[in-house]
Amino acid sequence: MTKAVGRKTGAFTSLSSASSFRGGIPRLAAAAACAAVAAVAGCATRADLLEVQHDQRAVRALLADQQVAIEGLRRRMEILRSDQSEPGKRHGGPATADTSRQLNDLEGRVAALELARPSVPPSAATASVEVERPPVEIRPAPAVPPTPPAPKVQSPQEVALAKEETAAQSARVDGDYREALGLVKRGQCTQAVPRLRDFVRKNPKSDFADNALYWVGACYYGQRDYSRAIVEFNDLVLKYPKGDKVPAALMMMADAFADSGDKIDARLVLQKLISQYPQAEEAGQARQKLPSLGE
Repeated sequence: MTKAVGRKTGAFTSLSSASSFRGGIPRLAAAAACAAVAAVAGCATRADLLEVQHDQRAVRALLADQQVAIEGLRRRMEILRSDQSEPGKRHGGPATADTSRQLNDLEGRVAALELARPSVPPSAATASVEVERPPVEIRPAPAVPPTPPAPKVQSPQEVALAKEETAAQSARVDGDYREALGLVKRGQCTQAVPRLRDFVRKNPKSDFADNALYWVGACYYGQRDYSRAIVEFNDLVLKYPKGDKVPAALMMMADAFADSGDKIDARLVLQKLISQYPQAEEAGQARQKLPSLGE
């Protein structure tokens, strides 16, 4: 009999401890939940987050204690149920009726505690902190000047033409010659060649007569008519051996021979250029080109 009384007393003690949680937990959980919602919403300060974390720890501790109390009540209920099943208590009586009342009361209170158990508020670790910062002055980026296009690389012929045009303009050469040079520059050699020949015919002793023959040969070379180009360059060398365009004509003649597959004559022309005009710019080019033509 003493044993049964002790069990009943323990049951009421656990029930009293468990019931003490019901008042504190909902209020603490509600406060933590409100603070956590504010943190998640992105409007909480750092102090608010610290308070949320503190409340969460307190709620979790109370929930753990509540769970321990509920488990204790359940164990007491199991003890009471076992007492009911003992021989001598199955036919009713004061002890059995009292045990049944205690069981019903305990079951109701355990159910109420489980229904009233609060959920853990959202973690403050995921909440964003709104830190007051001074307004940032947004300044427009400095204007970057556009990158100028890369200068066009001129070919040697284009460079030579530019020099020729400048020289012709300075010397006040016949306008027909300057127009012919313009046609060569634009690649209109079909129209340029007759005008260049006409200039040589009208001005055979002009300082630009050998230049005119050079550009005739250059036109044929540009059209890959190497045979006619060679004839024109050779004509220039024969008619104007002291002309300033002779080294350039020899260099172009060697290129025409090489491009047509005649490397032997190309070498001979280059050797003549180096021998007769060693100080000319084209002589240096000839020295560089000779090894590529073989022995």
